[in-house]
Amino acid sequence: MDLCNNIVFSKNLNNMIKFIKLCIFLYPPFTIKDYDWNMRVDYKELMEKLGVEHELAPYETRPWFLYDADQGISCSAEIRIGPGAEDVELEIQFLHDEEDARYDDDINYGGPEQIMMMRFIPSQDKIWAEKLMYIRGEDYANKIHNWGERGCEFFCSCIGALQMGEMPDIDEIIEKELTDRKGGRGGGRRGKVGKKGFKIDQKPAMGMKN
Repeated sequence: MDLCNNIVFSKNLNNMIKFIKLCIFLYPPFTIKDYDWNMRVDYKELMEKLGVEHELAPYETRPWFLYDADQGISCSAEIRIGPGAEDVELEIQFLHDEEDARYDDDINYGGPEQIMMMRFIPSQDKIWAEKLMYIRGEDYANKIHNWGERGCEFFCSCIGALQMGEMPDIDEIIEKELTDRKGGRGGGRRGKVGKKGFKIDQKPAMGMKN
């Protein structure tokens, strides 16, 4: 009887070890983060997180533009809705004057500097979630806690500056909205869910800073 029990136990143990190895292979521990999750909001909620009071239609674009003659920089930002509303893209760019010696190489001299690119896509149930987010070429997707909501906050902070006729201080906004603090889960800082109370000026912002 003891021999039979030992055989059964050995088989069960062996099966358990195989199962654990399979789980480790499929889901390596270093890829499991407690912030690998999406916002999962409907279209209206997504627009609210971006400060837009109405639902943008397919092909619709919401632009902003500001030129700072003192710094020799233009800032353009926009929300783009894809055909059939199958995606939503956010983009912010700086364009430096040609005489601005920001770049040493001829390729980037006077060219655009992409500050932000973010994309949202819907599920079959029309539930929207963040898909990608790059800030100054750095991939932030699943790298910080609440990265989707905090991306919305970053965008709203930049747009808020443009609406006040100011060039966004990108380094300051990155530090405020995207830098994790020590302590707590995934860095300890939770997003404010798209700048609660923030509303975008519904008239396209096109102007020059005096």
